[in-house]
Amino acid sequence: MSKSINQASGTLRFTLTNDYLFHIVFQENEALLKGLLCSLLHLREEEIVKVRLENPIDPGDNADDKEIILDLLITLNDNRRINIEMQVLNGKDWPERSLTYLCRSFDSLKTGSDYLTVLPTIHIGILDFTLFPEHPEFYSRYAMMNIKYHNIYSDKLLLHVLDLTQIQMASDDDISCGLKYWARLFKAKTWEEIKMLASEYKPFENVADTMQRALSDKEIRLKCEARERYERDRISLYASGRREGHAAGLAEGHASGLAEGHASGLAEGISQSIEKSIQMLKAANMPMDFIKQQLMEHYHLNEAEAIERINSSNVLK
Repeated sequence: MSKSINQASGTLRFTLTNDYLFHIVFQENEALLKGLLCSLLHLREEEIVKVRLENPIDPGDNADDKEIILDLLITLNDNRRINIEMQVLNGKDWPERSLTYLCRSFDSLKTGSDYLTVLPTIHIGILDFTLFPEHPEFYSRYAMMNIKYHNIYSDKLLLHVLDLTQIQMASDDDISCGLKYWARLFKAKTWEEIKMLASEYKPFENVADTMQRALSDKEIRLKCEARERYERDRISLYASGRREGHAAGLAEGHASGLAEGHASGLAEGISQSIEKSIQMLKAANMPMDFIKQQLMEHYHLNEAEAIERINSSNVLK
């Protein structure tokens, strides 16, 4: 039997940056979800009439972890779509990834419906890394606008980013709407921090209980562990493949003792690195679109080159 929340103490096994726990906690606590939406969208509590989570998950679901949609897909007041995603590891593809999710959520128009009825959509990324190091910002908002005159093209397609590594840059507006408290909650690593925040900020009064109930469930703990392994493995696959292939290329080039041989060996090493990465990603059952995206990002291939390398890979034959 788990400890009561009053007795819970010490380091959290999983924090709210674990995307599975993040989803479960906000799925189970509608008041907490409303509080988060109020802060992120700068709304008053009375402005949120209805919140509908479109993608609840079942902790006992046996689906492959890679297939579970872990971001929060929300319909707000029946007139706005909100997509909230927690992301800890920087895969170097966030702009493309967030745009893809935003457009998928935005494309909600039913056949024969008027285009004017399409729902405004906001994708909100809660990131534990800085998206643009040259322009760090705690909470940033992006919209489609005219490059010359800066007038908004449409306010129906928006992107927001909350950077958990830039809490010190929170503006007075960010602080007044509670975003600094939310960032501290997501980063909290101990039960003592959680309970202290709950005593300071009213919307958190039940968060510790919700987390405790979730983490007392064995199935949820196993899913949280699986998500941690999956995210670690996803990054290490590329690091391993690139190191092995690059080392092989350098060894071949140096062995020849010639500049031409070195260049040839390095090119061969890069080719081996690409092949190794494809094999490892396929072995991990990564989606084809994900493999293509990663090849384009890490090896500077265009789409046609990436597809050709995937199709010619030994692992696919």
